[in-house]
Amino acid sequence: MKVAAYLGLDIGGTGAKAAVYDGAGHLLGAGRQPYEPSVSPEGHAEIAIERIYTSARDAARQAIHTASVSVRALAIASQGQTFAPLDAEGHSLYPAILWYDSRAVAEAKDLESALRLRLASGESPLVDAIASAPKVLWLRRHFPEQLALAHQYLLLPDYITYRLTGEAVTDPSTASTTGLCAEGEADYNPAALVAAGIARDELARIQQPGTPIACVQRRMAEEWDLGEDTLVVTGTNDQYAGALGAGNCQPGILTETTGTCLALVTLFPEARSLSDAGLLQGRFPVAGLRYALAYAKTAGLVIDWFARQFGAGRPLAELEGLAAASPPGSAGVTVLPHFDGMVSPVPNAASRGAFLNLTLGHTTGDLYRAVLESIAFSLRENMELMQQAGFRFTSRRSIGGGASSDLLMQIKADVTGQPFERPAIHEAATLGAAMLAATGAGEFSDVVECSSTFYRPGQVFIPDTRHHDQYGGPYQAYRHLYSLLFNNSSGETT
Repeated sequence: MKVAAYLGLDIGGTGAKAAVYDGAGHLLGAGRQPYEPSVSPEGHAEIAIERIYTSARDAARQAIHTASVSVRALAIASQGQTFAPLDAEGHSLYPAILWYDSRAVAEAKDLESALRLRLASGESPLVDAIASAPKVLWLRRHFPEQLALAHQYLLLPDYITYRLTGEAVTDPSTASTTGLCAEGEADYNPAALVAAGIARDELARIQQPGTPIACVQRRMAEEWDLGEDTLVVTGTNDQYAGALGAGNCQPGILTETTGTCLALVTLFPEARSLSDAGLLQGRFPVAGLRYALAYAKTAGLVIDWFARQFGAGRPLAELEGLAAASPPGSAGVTVLPHFDGMVSPVPNAASRGAFLNLTLGHTTGDLYRAVLESIAFSLRENMELMQQAGFRFTSRRSIGGGASSDLLMQIKADVTGQPFERPAIHEAATLGAAMLAATGAGEFSDVVECSSTFYRPGQVFIPDTRHHDQYGGPYQAYRHLYSLLFNNSSGETT
């Protein structure tokens, strides 16, 4: 009988992560394979879909080899929006366009207008410049010959599931990022499909997270070091998988992820109304609960950018050492981390990054600390947005790559004045995906039961009250400088 081991895949913006867990949620093996999308001067972010696929495969093989067990089931956590057009043989006709690419501003306006005319009733899909459908329209306008051969438009989890099983399947949250269905809906909106000129059979089938899809095909089993009886289970968006992995299965818990972006997730009962709060919302993979989401498009991306452009080859640990020697407030330097627009608390696609109040006396450590503090300031203003909407937090948990930094964890606690926990497994999206895999395989009755077994608390970072007081002025400077530079700028809401 196969050992009860479960594989969680996390397909992110800069790499693929994989981890194998046993039936009690203990980590048995992990793997990671980075990749680097190309970003043009115009902000077009692309990468070959095959590059992402091979990274996911190699990360999974690394995790499986380390674990030395057979995988009973797997599920995928992934970013939304990112997609590639495929021909009838499944070959990519154009590189995958990354989720934060906002080239399709004009097409989003066109699609939204067309949809408004056609939609008679019901909840309207969210159409913005980062949704997949407007980018399909952009490709048709700029590469009509290639797109004439398009047979399918698949998002990352759909594509990998298709390669593994021959079935293109996605979950409602991921499907909603196409702009072709409302969050949580079980099918695509007919009016949106007509407006975009996309047929239903050109998209992945939608089914609920934690439900079985199919077993891995024989040739894929050999390629991935899986068994032919390994079950593939529907996953979900990486932010919600991460929330599951951090034990966020009931109201009152806040999970924040510092990865490519900064994302805050908290839950509330379906019966509660949450309108005009400036927060994204939708159905969570726990029955009876909805999520409220606030996020900033660029967080870890800014850390990576700074290290690459100004780190002079230093590892992040060395940069952190320099930043730790800089005082709270970074000796007066203020950074605005919105390098590709702001989503929340106030949507503004025209927002951009900035380093302000520089003097000849500032050091690399001051600048890097200011980058870290800007992420904490963004976290604080989005927490305040959620609190204004009536949310109260009894627990705050940090996950993602940024949670591995003790310095950033402490800065977040100091800036917000609130304790933050780093769960025992803070790369929580792979754990959440494994929870869905275990639930889909019948190991648990539901994902809440699985979470109570898999989640384990970790270190808590307590705010230094003196430092919190010192951050009052720098935080207000961050808010004030943003308003001076961008409150009067016009941009498409994203």
